[in-house]
Amino acid sequence: MRTSGNGGGASARALARLGVPAIAATTPWLFAATGLEANQHLGIYTTSAAQEYGASIRSAWSPDYPVNAYRFYFSNWTIRGNAGALTQEVDGNQPIVIEGAALLVGSDRRQLTFNGQVGVTLAPGAGVWSDPVDLLVTPRRRLQIITAWRAVVGSAAMLGSFFPVPANGDAWTLGNTSRAAFLTGGIIPNNAPADLYAYGPNAAVAQGGDGRDVVLVLGDSIAAGTGEANNTADARNNRGWVARWLDSTADGARRVPYAKLAAPSAANRQNTLATHFARRGEMMAALPNLPFTRIINQMGLNDGTGSLTTWRDRVTVSNNLAKAIWPVPLLQLGFTPYTTTDVSRFTTTAGQTFVTSHDWPGGFTQQTQNALAGLPSGVDAFEFIGHFFDGRETLGAAAEGKWRADFSTINTTLQAATTVNAGSIVVRGPVPIGAAIAINAGQADAFLTTVTGVSGVGNVTCTVFPVIPTIIASGAPVRGVGVIDGLHPSSELAAWVAARAAVRKAALFV
Repeated sequence: MRTSGNGGGASARALARLGVPAIAATTPWLFAATGLEANQHLGIYTTSAAQEYGASIRSAWSPDYPVNAYRFYFSNWTIRGNAGALTQEVDGNQPIVIEGAALLVGSDRRQLTFNGQVGVTLAPGAGVWSDPVDLLVTPRRRLQIITAWRAVVGSAAMLGSFFPVPANGDAWTLGNTSRAAFLTGGIIPNNAPADLYAYGPNAAVAQGGDGRDVVLVLGDSIAAGTGEANNTADARNNRGWVARWLDSTADGARRVPYAKLAAPSAANRQNTLATHFARRGEMMAALPNLPFTRIINQMGLNDGTGSLTTWRDRVTVSNNLAKAIWPVPLLQLGFTPYTTTDVSRFTTTAGQTFVTSHDWPGGFTQQTQNALAGLPSGVDAFEFIGHFFDGRETLGAAAEGKWRADFSTINTTLQAATTVNAGSIVVRGPVPIGAAIAINAGQADAFLTTVTGVSGVGNVTCTVFPVIPTIIASGAPVRGVGVIDGLHPSSELAAWVAARAAVRKAALFV
């Protein structure tokens, strides 16, 4: 199936007339879909025939240079960190039937094929790259990938992914009949149960490049963007501060294309054998060339322990295994803060206390970072990124390693009292979606929540989650904070750090 237009894809001849060079058939494949979230959960429980069939549409963005021959990777395995798990790679336990998939670039719509077939069945642990799509895509185009699947009805779970819904047009639907009609047209509705997950491709590659680095990100919940509300991906579908940072153009920085394999609770200690990289290794080995030029390891916080040697070695063992499989330079990122708070609710650094083994500046967190900054085996470069997240810049050494509270523009008051279990508040705007806020900080009823939606002008109504359990009086202060759980930065802080740290990319990437 093919429909054509000029919305971002075009023939080589047409682009040549516009001065866009042709891309040779021998050009390497590189990751080329910024914002595409990999599957990371076993989340669609197909216990009901009403959920047997599904379809999703996901958005991503092409690089800053022309590319051709897009290919997408679908799998029946996922990255799943789970605290205490011995490995991050988890195979599905039932087949996945992909009825079909399609790529949309503007008005161009191309059906994907798999070894020449419109569909494919993936056994547990299997994965497949789709065939190359003969479509030359101009820079910075929005990609939309539609996937139609059929699940096995029973008690077993099917692979799925958490991704922003309804941010940027992403959506998915379930039903008791085939959803394959969405491959050729129609708008996919968001009618799936909110506690389920969607299925789609893990990554995409295309032929093309301009010499800049292309990155594989290995990460935990911080990279996955767990602290961000579902619908607060940025305009290019980036979630998590690492993705936002790589894609930031603040202060003239240039974008770094990436693919992200990250999951909540992921840790280096789950990568102690070469076999622990088996599925990811198979994914890359199925291509004619390695699709990235550099690795970023964001993990490390979940490896924290009361031993400097153990913590450091957990990181370096994982890094050395990754580099043995993929012999490219590796950038190890430093750690973000991990604290608890008193009734000040993260509006001050003085009210925060370090979680055991995560204390700065003289504790194991700082000692481990110093050891990694010495570039032991497995670490080619190190970045102390945590200092963008803490309060040291404005409050000095006493605030090092504690969440900063001086970045947010939100400093307002409740315009009406809350009700019991309120899911919304009225404040004087503006307030960005995704902001973490502290209501009535410093008082016994102080509460932390995240803004998930905003409506109105002036006095705005903000939907929030979690809901506010008690009545808080009108006039109570509302402050923006960087975190509500002491661990996962809000989307407001993630975006702020990404912009502030963008200039650092020039020294770290080609």
